[in-house]
Amino acid sequence: MAFTNPSVAQFQAQFPRDFPYGTDPNISVLDSDITAAFQRANVLTNQALFADQGTYTFCYNLLSAHYLVLNLRASSQGINGQYNFLQNSKGVGQINEAFAIPQRILDNPLFSMLTKTNYGAQYLEILSPKLLGQMGAVYMPAHAL
Repeated sequence: MAFTNPSVAQFQAQFPRDFPYGTDPNISVLDSDITAAFQRANVLTNQALFADQGTYTFCYNLLSAHYLVLNLRASSQGINGQYNFLQNSKGVGQINEAFAIPQRILDNPLFSMLTKTNYGAQYLEILSPKLLGQMGAVYMPAHAL
């Protein structure tokens, strides 16, 4: 089943407080910025991993938000914004946030890239069970062997 990629309006509706939307390129996230993030998200999106349009739209927007943040970071910091390392924690004032990122994620170049933003980490959290597959245990009595 082929899913439809979300629109800019759907992206803005999912993240109404996260980004300053508008038309001033100096202080606002433009529709063209979101479209550029969509183009990057298309590279990593595998529709076969999703069961329904709603989940696909939600996850596609998370991945797009991840790329939007990376794009905005790069444009605001110039060449210095291109090389941010993994974000394990951050703090502002008395509020601190730490991320428990498993080593297997940090060792994977593609997955570790997604840990650079909270949106990428959320996308990875939803996606990783689909990539790892289902696991089950079967009990067999010793006499059955």
